[in-house]
This record gives sequence, C-alpha cells and structure tokens, in this order.
Amino acid sequence: MHIIIGFLTALATVLFALDRLGIDIGWFNPWAWQRRRAWLKQSTGHPAYGLNKPIDAIALIATAAAKIDGDLSIEEKEKLKVIFQKTFNQSEKDAVQLIGASVYLLGSGEDVFQAPEKVLKFSLESFSEAQRTSSIELISEIINVGGQPSEVQTVFFKKVKKIMTSNASRNEW
Repeated sequence: MHIIIGFLTALATVLFALDRLGIDIGWFNPWAWQRRRAWLKQSTGHPAYGLNKPIDAIALIATAAAKIDGDLSIEEKEKLKVIFQKTFNQSEKDAVQLIGASVYLLGSGEDVFQAPEKVLKFSLESFSEAQRTSSIELISEIINVGGQPSEVQTVFFKKVKKIMTSNASRNEW
C-alpha cells in the first residue's frame, strides 16, 4: 500500500511541477478533454446543423428546396417571401431577412442537400403536428413554383417528408 501512495505522490508532484513550468497538462483531465472536443466539433461544424428553432430550420430547408436545382429565381424569392409572411406571421422586412439568412447559411448547399436530417436534428422535437404538416405543404408549394418540380427537387422533398413524418408517427407513453 505504501508503494502505491508513494507512486501517486510522485505523480502528483511531477504534474504540479509541469503545471508550474507552464507546460499544458490539460490533456490529462478527461472531462476537460471531452468538453474541448465537443466545443471543437460544434465550432468547426456547418452552422446549419446547429439550428434549434423550427422556424429557422424549416426556412433553410424551404430555401434549399428552391435553390437545389440552381439559383433562386425571382418567382421563387417572391413566393418564399409571401410564404414566410403568411405562414410565419412576419413582416416583409423580417421575411426578406430570413430569406437572406437562409441563403447565407445554405452557401453552396451540398451539405444540406445531402443530409437535411442534420439540419432538422435539434429542432425536430420542437415541431408540433400542425407545424410538421404545414412544413411539408410549404416545401411542396416552393418546389411547384416554376411548374413541374425537377427530379432533384422531388428527391429532396421526399427525404424531408420522410424525416418530418417518421418522428410524428411514434407512440408517446
């Protein structure tokens, strides 16, 4: 037993000396390492994957649905603005700002197009049944603005619809 106590004392002395010399020993603390790792993952990840408000997440998904087959047309922008005003009860200024923020977050959009479930991950639990149905209708309206939706829009819409309806059908205890 005295050998173990002596070893632990020597280890504590060495670690204290390293700390006093200015050598970083933060790697030695597993909880600090875990917090640093989580923060690093959050800070270097795509900002669209951290949306936790349903209105922001669905606005980004709707903008992505309109932009998936090229840049936003004037008709699509106008329709998005009208839908955001009507559905989200926003002023014209707020609707335009929401479109701008969504387009900025979307960027090139490849990440969002490939994995819309990551965008909806943090906000999906906050959606009510009415909001889920309204969101599906909203995206359907957006992809049908230019007439018949393109194939990529249809595939994207099916992905989002599957995500929005899959968690809605689960039983609550």
